[in-house]
Amino acid sequence: MKKSTLDLITSSSDIRKMNSEELETLASEIRNFLINTISKTGGHIGANLGVIELTISLHSVFDVSYEPLVFDVGHQGYTHKLLTGRKDAFKSLNKFGGMSRFITNSESPYDILDASHGGTAISTASGMAYSNKMSGSSDIVVAIIGDGSLVEGMAFEGLNYAAQEKLPLIIVINDNGMAIAPNIGGIKNLFSGSNWIEKSRAWFENMGYAYEAVDEGHSIPEICSALQKARAQVHLKPVVVHIKTEKGRGLELAKNHPYKLHFSMPFDTDTGEGVSATPIGESYQAIVGDSLSDFMTRSEDIFAITPATPYASGIEELMKKFPNRAIDVGMAEQHAVGMAAGLAIKGKNVFVCFQATFMQRAIDQIFHDICYTKVPITIVSARSGFSGYDGPTHHGIYDFGFLRTLPNIEIFYAGTKRDLKAILEERYRNAKSPMIILHPYELISPLQDQFLPKKISPLDRMECVEEGTEGIIIALGNKLIDAINLKKMLFEKKKQNFAVYNLRWVNPLPIKDLKFLLRKYKKAITLEESVKNGGIGTAINDFACSEKIDCRIYVSAIENKFLPAGNKQELSELAEIDVKSIFQQLESFWR
Repeated sequence: MKKSTLDLITSSSDIRKMNSEELETLASEIRNFLINTISKTGGHIGANLGVIELTISLHSVFDVSYEPLVFDVGHQGYTHKLLTGRKDAFKSLNKFGGMSRFITNSESPYDILDASHGGTAISTASGMAYSNKMSGSSDIVVAIIGDGSLVEGMAFEGLNYAAQEKLPLIIVINDNGMAIAPNIGGIKNLFSGSNWIEKSRAWFENMGYAYEAVDEGHSIPEICSALQKARAQVHLKPVVVHIKTEKGRGLELAKNHPYKLHFSMPFDTDTGEGVSATPIGESYQAIVGDSLSDFMTRSEDIFAITPATPYASGIEELMKKFPNRAIDVGMAEQHAVGMAAGLAIKGKNVFVCFQATFMQRAIDQIFHDICYTKVPITIVSARSGFSGYDGPTHHGIYDFGFLRTLPNIEIFYAGTKRDLKAILEERYRNAKSPMIILHPYELISPLQDQFLPKKISPLDRMECVEEGTEGIIIALGNKLIDAINLKKMLFEKKKQNFAVYNLRWVNPLPIKDLKFLLRKYKKAITLEESVKNGGIGTAINDFACSEKIDCRIYVSAIENKFLPAGNKQELSELAEIDVKSIFQQLESFWR
């Protein structure tokens, strides 16, 4: 059987030997390969179908062995992976230990920058280009930015600085009119309309860049021509190459999808069955969306803001129903918090809906604009704990350590659906100071209805889930099922009957309850899906020591390190915070 053009590629250098016809064939084969493969594994299908011709052109014009491609938002990197010898790895996408969804240096020397957050490429590429300039090297650095991340504050800062230094830097803008959702704001206006090239040229040239534009971003000859022109000018000044592309190109299902099928679980390419950005089932973010919809119906003073994550935050439908009060500000986490502060100052009740993955980017604004000013904003942070197959930088396992150090802000962990509903209702009725509500990014287990008490206890107290006599297991909501199972194992194998409590409060800790329970039980186990340094178990242990409470506390938490992509069970076992590992560790700890 004759090998396909894609199968003949063993390294990036093979692409530079191909003629135009072979490159077009290669693009077609890659598109078919990605659709067939990702429909089975799930993945960032829309973003990658839009950059196939662009990526082929980049590899055709530049020798990436010394002219590095620095990708922004690395979910655009699938074609780059194929062109650098990783075709066979695609079958492992979204599997434990498998190929990353993003650009990852550990996979290939051609992945210069581990890229999974937006807005970083221009600054990093500027540093590389500045190093080349200072050492007298003529090597070019190419930054590829797109999927809405040009509006990130860091991207603007990099864009501003690179122009001043006249760096040997080419910035390629993949302009598909989208972030995850459609783009918003002034950049969208600059990049749209029949005169988008004239407007954009004036803006970039007045900043100090040379400018090239490609209206047909799926024409390899046109893209290659623009890149060659950029190459000829870049040693005089940095160059912007602005390329119009279509997200989801070549996949019929993507044409009318609100996010052009940005990401999907496995799906049928003909019928669309299975198409979903998240697993199907009852979710915490859906509770957030339903609750806020109810509040907005009751009061016109309720506002919701999200930085480019409407479906992951649960407010996608809210934005359709209340377009003036449910606001996507684009990929601009810092602005989201600053704008919320302004609304709150004017008397509005504001809910800022983040993924924990990206909330960390707005820590200064949370510190300066919310905590310091004590404005009564509610931040709802999804994805606390393990985030699945998006990888090391997406896990929400570091939040407690940096959030608990902030003054003037309460932190509530809503790990059960009724806790989440109750605390949201409380914030609707009585928001007087800042609060962060954390919740998991996973389907709600139907087991909650079985093990939770029939009547919800007051929100300001720890909740007794099961009684016991020999000790106490203190767990946050996303570890309550583990706590129940650990209790069973301790009783079955050691005849020890431990009580189980839902902690709820991350900051401040429920001091009165903890003081009473730790003194009563003498033995305690804390369970959390977060790193140990700065975590809840460590804080409870410190509290017990400061109060001179005679209680032996075993802290089950993650060692302070990055964890790979994986599901909850896989990563729990790897981090040794699963029930079996905890039980084994307890035997030596109690001795």
